[in-house]
Amino acid sequence: MAKSEILGAGEFKDRGTKTRKYLYAIIPCAKGKGFGDIGIEGENVYTLIFRDIAAIVSDTLEAEYELTEQNARKHDAVLRQIMSDHTVIPVEFGTVFQNDVILKQLLSRAYHPIKRCLPLVDNVVEVGLKAVTMKDSPNLEGELGKPYPEEILRPLKERAVRSTSGEIFSDRLVLNESFLVKRDGLSSFSEEVARLEEEYPTLRFLYSGPWAPYNFVHIRIGRQGIEIKKSE
Repeated sequence: MAKSEILGAGEFKDRGTKTRKYLYAIIPCAKGKGFGDIGIEGENVYTLIFRDIAAIVSDTLEAEYELTEQNARKHDAVLRQIMSDHTVIPVEFGTVFQNDVILKQLLSRAYHPIKRCLPLVDNVVEVGLKAVTMKDSPNLEGELGKPYPEEILRPLKERAVRSTSGEIFSDRLVLNESFLVKRDGLSSFSEEVARLEEEYPTLRFLYSGPWAPYNFVHIRIGRQGIEIKKSE
């Protein structure tokens, strides 16, 4: 079950700066850092510090970004690089602030909720697993007469911190699950997926990740301010 906290943005005004800030993520960090020219349009990505947390940003003149596959992949590539060394609360694609003053004001309002969220994603990554029946599969039942998802999920949940179910949007899709996994437990989790692939030859497994933990905690910017969503 997801819950959210919304922190009002107030009526902020542009202070005259021409450079907007594209926001990728929030991390625990008290020192300025640069990550190179890895932004969506090749811009430098760096930290904008507020107390002991940092916004991962790049400078841009764009007010909006089109949600294309290429842009989404570049956004995700930044997160992947950052999360290799940092705990990350991801921000939804296309989040642009008018200037750093407005961004820091919102970080001030959201500071305590962000601090409460950080332990939830410390030293963990998200992985996804879908299971699809083959076209010639005779039924959706396991050898013991129990539905496949229950049999598959049990050993995976034992190796995960938590999990959440996604929409079953196809008749052939029998499992659509996201897992939050400890970094040092990722190999064990992946080995279990490989074992399940052998145990259930009538299913095709689609295993993806590691990703930033979008399905467990993320930040969305709206007219009302910063909304921090987290699953329980």
